[in-house]
Amino acid sequence: MRHRVSLAVAAAALIVGASSSGPAEAATGKDYYNGKNVRWIVSTGTGGGHDYYARLFARHMERMLPGSTFVILNRPGAGHVIGANLIYAAEPNGLTIGNFTTGLIYAQIQKQKGIRFDLGKMSWIGKSGTDIRVVSVAKTAEFQTFDQLVNAKRQVKFSASGAATGAYIDSFMFGEAWKIPYRIIVGYQGPEAALGMLRGETDALFGSLSSGMEYVRSGQTKVIVRFGESEQFKDMMKGVPNAFDAAKTPQQKALANLMVNYGQLSRIVAGPPKIVPDRLKALRTAYMDAAGSPDLIKEAKASHRRIEPLDGEQTGKVVTDMLTQPPEIVAMLNALTQVKVSMETHDGKVVEIKDDGRSVVIDHKGQKMTAKVSGSRTKITVDGKGAKRKAVQVGMACTFTWPKVNSEAQKIDCKK
Repeated sequence: MRHRVSLAVAAAALIVGASSSGPAEAATGKDYYNGKNVRWIVSTGTGGGHDYYARLFARHMERMLPGSTFVILNRPGAGHVIGANLIYAAEPNGLTIGNFTTGLIYAQIQKQKGIRFDLGKMSWIGKSGTDIRVVSVAKTAEFQTFDQLVNAKRQVKFSASGAATGAYIDSFMFGEAWKIPYRIIVGYQGPEAALGMLRGETDALFGSLSSGMEYVRSGQTKVIVRFGESEQFKDMMKGVPNAFDAAKTPQQKALANLMVNYGQLSRIVAGPPKIVPDRLKALRTAYMDAAGSPDLIKEAKASHRRIEPLDGEQTGKVVTDMLTQPPEIVAMLNALTQVKVSMETHDGKVVEIKDDGRSVVIDHKGQKMTAKVSGSRTKITVDGKGAKRKAVQVGMACTFTWPKVNSEAQKIDCKK
């Protein structure tokens, strides 16, 4: 099977799927998919966990639905919102499904701008992973236990890639519920979060267990509190306190319950509301059959991934439960929308442009600083007027506004 990502091919696939008629249209359930193209929308770019699981399951679901062809379409942007909106708006004919982050549950509760979906109404296909939420620290850090962290006398520095990410939201709610003096520093992308702890720039990282296992295994970091149980890393989690057991106040208990459900609901897959019932049943059956396939399990194991599936009906119930939060959790999530991320500014002359303007280097008082430039998130002005990143040129005097040095810039203001 060949997975295609171009818009032209995707459009052709839609036309073929939409124009099928005659006896084939009379087929129901599993038989309906014979000769059909199924769009699988991934709400991230290529590479990474979400893309991996989509392609893995698409390959094996194609075998479970003989005659079908699964077409992978990567639609990143707005923290998975763009992809989820596309899935939700698709025709309920059973020919469009997709995957996105569980963190969109938070976004829906917050009524985040740009959301045009209702997770409670989607046609849930299933979930394939469990990835519990944990707090980790460097082995050389000041805080080495959960008790030391929650009783900190100084500000605890957590890291996150951005203000709308799961790490930021989780750190904020954890700090609020356990009354920890905290600060969240953004701009730490991927492995930079763990490296920031090792360099002593931050104190702790709130995130998924799997994302930091490389550093735990190497003995550089350690998990000091977990939210729930992990079958995959059961032995490694022995002796690590479970926040669900340590929770005392109603707010702490409600948050712990939310986090436990969050961790159990990883790699979720859904389609638009009201998919034709017999087709939804066929998709759910194919998904679970794929999840139980020895070939799929072997392939996932080779990539150090464990398959822990849940069927579509049960996945939908967990999502509904997570969307229905007590007032104290809703209040925290609403308060989060008012939080302003602290920023720094540095200025200097542009000395180098890299990767078609995606990186800009300035000389700030003899020190070279590199800003990552997003085409959608970074606001750029040249002589006070809005501009594209390609407008920034070597020799211009520019000011970077960013969460930390050598991170993605929130703003770049330049003068010719």
